[in-house]
Amino acid sequence: MSAEQIVSLIVAVLSGLAACIPLAVKLAQYVQKAAEEKNWGQLLGLLVDLMEEAEQKFSEGATRKEWVMAMVQTSAEYVAYPIDTQALSDLIDSLIAMTKTINAPEAVEV
Repeated sequence: MSAEQIVSLIVAVLSGLAACIPLAVKLAQYVQKAAEEKNWGQLLGLLVDLMEEAEQKFSEGATRKEWVMAMVQTSAEYVAYPIDTQALSDLIDSLIAMTKTINAPEAVEV
């Protein structure tokens, strides 16, 4: 094999790698996102269970929320699931508002 052929082969391989690397990165991002979405339902179930447990353990709403957030963050770190703490806080607030609406006492008609 001549030097020109070796250089041509190296250039061809590098060109192929240059095209494949962005595809591999996109594939890795897609797989990670799919794994996160798959775990979302489980995380939401865990959140609801923890909120119910906090209702029994603590009397103050702020303490309940703080405990639930800490438990979710610890669980998420254990399984290497990225958690946005602001989104988690907003989700807890939304779930609390929803349960207050659903469990609201019926108005007495006069």
